Amino acid sequence: MSYVSILSIMEPDIDSPFSDLPIEIILTICKDAAQPTFSQREKYDIKNPYSTALSLCLVSRLVRRIILPDFLHTILLRRHHSLKKFANALLMQKAYAEKESDLFFDYTSAIQRMWMSNAFDYFVYAEPRPPSNNRFTFYKRLCSKMNELRRNISVLLPVILAVPELAVDREHLIYIMKSVQDAWSSRTDLNVGGHASFAGKTKNLTIIRRGDDLDTWTGRIPDVFSDEIKESVFLAPIPHLTHLIDLAEESNTFRGISHGVHSPGDSLFFWMKDTTWACMKSLETLSVVYPHLPPLHNLKSISYAAYATRGIDLHVERLTVSAALYKQDPDSFPWGPPWFPVTDPGNKRIQSDGVSFEVTHDKTYFSQFFCSWDKAWACGLTDG
Repeated sequence: MSYVSILSIMEPDIDSPFSDLPIEIILTICKDAAQPTFSQREKYDIKNPYSTALSLCLVSRLVRRIILPDFLHTILLRRHHSLKKFANALLMQKAYAEKESDLFFDYTSAIQRMWMSNAFDYFVYAEPRPPSNNRFTFYKRLCSKMNELRRNISVLLPVILAVPELAVDREHLIYIMKSVQDAWSSRTDLNVGGHASFAGKTKNLTIIRRGDDLDTWTGRIPDVFSDEIKESVFLAPIPHLTHLIDLAEESNTFRGISHGVHSPGDSLFFWMKDTTWACMKSLETLSVVYPHLPPLHNLKSISYAAYATRGIDLHVERLTVSAALYKQDPDSFPWGPPWFPVTDPGNKRIQSDGVSFEVTHDKTYFSQFFCSWDKAWACGLTDG
């Protein structure tokens, strides 16, 4: 497209501060302004992190095409209706492609990180359970939502398989694995990179742990497979697995690990026995990410009451275990004894050949009894 045609698209009908600026500067301003504000402190319902980008997409087709790659780089699907809207957007792009419309844009190649969890529907917008005499209506509605989720996952599957960084809760992981397994069994074209066979590109799978998914005694996530499924085409090639702890149920456990009071081997023993771990044939590392909390006796550092209710800013700690080394001989894996040193913010400490700790230099906002991992993940603070 020539500069003349670009200027004709961008030319305002009224005087504007942008009128005398070169087109390159205008597009750069639009591109920067469209960056999602994941680090903002406001609640997302007050200020959607994508709101500026969505508005700029309406300026012109050129501006839309310029900002979409940054807009789509990181996608947060935090509620049931968010997933539905995104599935509809993908179906719309498919229609644009069939019509050879200028509005078509390849979402699959642009998206590098995707978060899928409807935790906010449970923590923030939970609907009251119906009275016992109306349970039939409740379960009918639940079945309808499950069928809709299955259809939406099917629409998103090519995008999911092309995303290097994927964060999901257990519910969505189940549907993704089953969808991939069914497609592989029937050799359905998954449309990833032009291949007719499975060609998932996920490098790091992050599991968003929730208290209602955990065994209250072991902290282990129950098996995500039904009895008839013994392997996972989706999980098998993924090299890195990350767990974001359930803040309400597991903060105390990992505070003890963070400060050398407890060995991580005691807490992670059951995690390494579940089906997810067993089916990840190419797994190289297992990481657990948790807030870097000070000891309970250090009351001047933070208010634990504030952490539990309104939330506070904290550093993020990442414990990484060599899966390959652990699988060689689990009984002699070098966890190291308790009372090892505390890792300071901004530093990384190698505990042994197979265990390391790393604490971020920056802080992020956490509330123990509120699902607040999404901002830290979107900003990359949970990455290795």
